[in-house]
Amino acid sequence: MSSSNEVNTVGWDIGGAHLKLAAKFQNSLNVFQWPCPLWQGIQELVASLDTAFQQIAEHRCMHHVTMTGELVDIFDTREQGVEKILATFVSRMPADDQVKVFASTEFVNVDQASANAGKVASANWLASGHLLTQLYKNALFVDMGSTTTDLLPISDGQLRNVGHSDAERLRSGELVYTGIVRSCVNTISHHMLYRGTLVPMMAENFATSADVYRILEQLPDHADSGETMDGQAKNKQASMRRLARMIGEDYSPQEEEIWEQAALYIAERQKKVLAEQIIEKIEQLPDKSIIVAAGAGRFLIKQIAQENNIGYSEFTDKVIPDNLQCSGHAADCAPAVALALL
Repeated sequence: MSSSNEVNTVGWDIGGAHLKLAAKFQNSLNVFQWPCPLWQGIQELVASLDTAFQQIAEHRCMHHVTMTGELVDIFDTREQGVEKILATFVSRMPADDQVKVFASTEFVNVDQASANAGKVASANWLASGHLLTQLYKNALFVDMGSTTTDLLPISDGQLRNVGHSDAERLRSGELVYTGIVRSCVNTISHHMLYRGTLVPMMAENFATSADVYRILEQLPDHADSGETMDGQAKNKQASMRRLARMIGEDYSPQEEEIWEQAALYIAERQKKVLAEQIIEKIEQLPDKSIIVAAGAGRFLIKQIAQENNIGYSEFTDKVIPDNLQCSGHAADCAPAVALALL
């Protein structure tokens, strides 16, 4: 337990699907993640925050906050989202604690953050990037999470991103809207390989990328915290049933190999889309630049690096000091970890 006078640093990444926390207490870094389906209402954030604050209740804290949750459709605008998320955070925060908000290049107070929502909105990737510039001279940071993949070039120890907002980053290929858990499979590929034939998929949300990687037995258990599309089991057989529904078929236990091949085809399509953007960005960096990967989907990024002979490092390889004991899945929560350490 910290002394009453010690102020500890806690990094928060408030997303639309998850709440992530990284708390630096003396010689330890404690990382947590909870489901937070914010699109279902602000009460989801309230519940997740209350659970999170219980984890650090015995500590006096300086909270460093970033977010992407302002984009969910319960908010009319991103500015409104920033304001309501911060107001909710402050309302649940212990009265003696302090909070600063990450605004792209600096920390600001809550009032300044609300007045500069454009710099606060979806800036979590920049928090990770600023920390990595202290550790890598030439690298491509790739953070593949449940929903999206961020690509951030670093050369000569400087961030070299073209885009700043979500809209600009989408156009530049620095934000790829595909993830390891929540992407509907028909956004990854329009077709599915079934019995040697490419069959068009329905424009329905029966199955997600989590189903694909469950079938392939590659999805980390700790990353599989959200609900399935049908609210049913999160196992290989149920995932095959959901995947079969995408092409109007029924799953049969005697045909598991068929659905494994179907899942592999979709996974390869997702990997191909990401590889194209990664290779394009790497080729614009100095020779021997490496990939630094984070997020629950970093196993896929590692495959891309290996298949294309690109050097690879995980976010935590250099970020976590040797004298800091780390608990939790820090590489899955890079922005929160960065805010705890910056």
